[in-house]
Amino acid sequence: MQVQPRKTILLIVDSFNPAALKRALDRKMVPALEFLKNRGYFSDRCVSVFPTMTPTCAGTIATGASPAGHQVPGFVWFNRREKRIVNYGISPRAVWKMGVKRVIRELLFNLNHNQLSKKVKTLYESMEEAGFSTGAVNPFIFRGGHPHQAKIPLLLQLMSAFGLGGRLMGPGKLYLGQICPPEEAAWRILSVPHCLRKFGVNDEYSGAVGRWLIHRGQQPDLLTVYLPDTDGYAHRHDPNRSEESLQRVDRQVGRIMGAFSSWDEALLKNTVIVVGDHSQSLVGDDAASMVNLSRELQNFSRLEIGREGGAPRDIALCVNERMCHIYILRDRERLLPEVIRRVSSVAGVDQLAWKEGDWFYLLGVGRGQLAFRPGREFWDEYGQGWTVKGDPRAAGARLDGGGLIFCDYPDALSQFANALNCENAGDLLVSARPGFEFTGEYGPRHPGCGSHGSLHKDDSLVPLFVAGAAFQHSRPRIQDIAPYIKSQFGLL
Repeated sequence: MQVQPRKTILLIVDSFNPAALKRALDRKMVPALEFLKNRGYFSDRCVSVFPTMTPTCAGTIATGASPAGHQVPGFVWFNRREKRIVNYGISPRAVWKMGVKRVIRELLFNLNHNQLSKKVKTLYESMEEAGFSTGAVNPFIFRGGHPHQAKIPLLLQLMSAFGLGGRLMGPGKLYLGQICPPEEAAWRILSVPHCLRKFGVNDEYSGAVGRWLIHRGQQPDLLTVYLPDTDGYAHRHDPNRSEESLQRVDRQVGRIMGAFSSWDEALLKNTVIVVGDHSQSLVGDDAASMVNLSRELQNFSRLEIGREGGAPRDIALCVNERMCHIYILRDRERLLPEVIRRVSSVAGVDQLAWKEGDWFYLLGVGRGQLAFRPGREFWDEYGQGWTVKGDPRAAGARLDGGGLIFCDYPDALSQFANALNCENAGDLLVSARPGFEFTGEYGPRHPGCGSHGSLHKDDSLVPLFVAGAAFQHSRPRIQDIAPYIKSQFGLL
C-alpha cells in the first residue's frame, strides 16, 4: 500500500526583513514563527533573485527557475516583441497614466498567461500533472491547468469602462480576493471586513481562506498562501523595524496551523514553509537620496508609457525602485558605452551590468570592473564555476584560494548572469547604493522609508522556515523551494 505524502503549506511573506524578524523573535512577538524555528530549519540568509521585485521573485518561487528561465524581469520592463513598456502598477501615478484596465489586464491575465515563460512549469502545473491537488490564496503567480472565471469587482469595472473579464488558468483551488472568491456561502462569512481592503488581497483574508479550506476538509496537497501587507507597511516605515506588521503575519501563520487540533499536529500532517520573496532596505530622507534617472539621462530620447508609437527613441528607462533596466533601442554599439559613462557618474549608483557575447561585465562604482562567464577557474560558495577577469570587488567579492566569497552581494555572479540572460531584461542593469532609490516618471518615492530592487544583501536576504520535514541547504536560495517541494512528492 502506497503511503500518501504529507501535505505542504507554503506561506510567502512580501518584504520579509531579517532584522525586523530578529527583533520580533527577541521580544516574543511572533509565537507561531518561533514555534516553527524551534521545530525545524531556520535561516535568515536565504537569497532572493535579482531584481528583488515581487513578480520576478514570485516567478522563481513558483517555478524554481531563475529570471533567465521564467522570463519575468521585474515590475516594470520593456517588451521588445510588442515594443511597449510593461508596468504592473508600480505606483498610483503609473496606474493613472496607464489606466486601470491596462494595469489589471497586465497583472491578472498577461503576467501568468503570456509573459511567464511556457518553457517552465509552475508547481501547480507539475504537481497536478502528477495527480496531486494544489491551491493558492492571493498568489502573484498562479498559472495552472484549471479554468476560473474572473469576477471583477464593480468599482474596478466602472474604472475600466467594463472592459475587464475573462478566464484565469490556475490551480484546482484559486482564491484571489473578490476576483476569485470562495463559494457563495463561504464568501459571505469571509468577505467582511476583508473585502474592504485591497479587494480582499490582504493578510487577513489570506489567513481566513487558508484556515477555512483546512477546516472544510478541502486542503490540497500543496496550499500556497501569499501574505502581502508587510510590503506596504515597510514602504511607509523603516523596514528594519517592521515587527508590528510581522506580528500580524504571525497571527495568520498561527491561524492556519490552528486549523488543526494543535500546532504539533499541523507539523505531523504537513511540511510548513514560510519564506520572504525579498526584503527591503531603508532609504535616506533627504532629496539627495532620490536619484531621478530620467533627468540624468535627459540627453537621450526616451520611450514613455502611452507613447510607444511614433519616431524611434534612443532608450527605454524602466525604473524598479532601487534597480533600473535600461534598454538601448537603436545603435547599441554607440549608445551603450555612452549610457554607461553617464550612469556610472550619477551619485547613488552602485553597480552596472551588461553582456557582450558570452561575457558578462560588472562595474562596481569606485570598486573597479569585472568580466566573468561560466567556467572552471574559480568556484563560488554555491558550487558554481566561473572564469573571471578584473577586480572581484566590483561584485563585492574576494578570492580565497580557488574560491570566490561573496560579502554584501549574495550569489552576485549568478544573479547578474541570470538577470542578463533573461530575454526581457534591459541591455544595462543598474543597482542602487544602500540608502538610495531611483525615481522617474510614474515611479514611487519612499524617502525615509523602505524600498527594494537592488542586489545588496539588505534587499536580497530573507528569512526561511521549514518545519515538519528535513531541509538540508546550508546556503539556501528561494529558487531551491520549488525543487524541494517537488521532492517531497517524489517528483524529482
